[in-house]
Amino acid sequence: MVRVGEAFRPEPALRALYYAYLVLGVALLGLSWMVPVAVVGLLTLPASQASLLAASMFLPTLAVFLLVAWWIPRYYASIKYLLGEQEIVIERGVYWRRKSFVPYNRVTNVDMVQGPLARAFGLGTVRIQTAGYSAGSSGTHIAEAVIQGVRDFEELKDAILAQVRRLRPVAVEAAAEIAAPRGVSEAILEELRRIREAVEKP
Repeated sequence: MVRVGEAFRPEPALRALYYAYLVLGVALLGLSWMVPVAVVGLLTLPASQASLLAASMFLPTLAVFLLVAWWIPRYYASIKYLLGEQEIVIERGVYWRRKSFVPYNRVTNVDMVQGPLARAFGLGTVRIQTAGYSAGSSGTHIAEAVIQGVRDFEELKDAILAQVRRLRPVAVEAAAEIAAPRGVSEAILEELRRIREAVEKP
């Protein structure tokens, strides 16, 4: 259960989901061109050249696979979320640490996303958009904050929206600040009209 003021981490199943993405990506890469090229090389080239061709393709792929497999648990351990009283705080990063602060009164939209593979692991993602980051140059919506790897993502969305409703949005506060001086100005103007009418009376 998500509580305001208590930090939480994504579910451990997020690591398994990342590994599944890694294996799926390598499998698709291999089936799409690496294996066919290696087979053609074995059928058309001398054994030494075919072996060199296969090694030149598979060894870099293996190195990348091992590097990403090493990175996944460290990245998972770096992720931390916090629903504060005034803002959402998100920390993540292995090589470059990043800490983001998203005030509730800047939030314009909260979306839930659950792809087919994430659904198989029972995980979902909550994307938070703000007034200044809601649209990119191509017109697509950009989330300023992303909370991923959570099981109770609907509950998390409701908790965020409850905090958003509790605090007045920046746009509303700005409108109120603009409206107040105008009301004062109208009252002063009305008082000046009364004074002029009183002075002009014979």
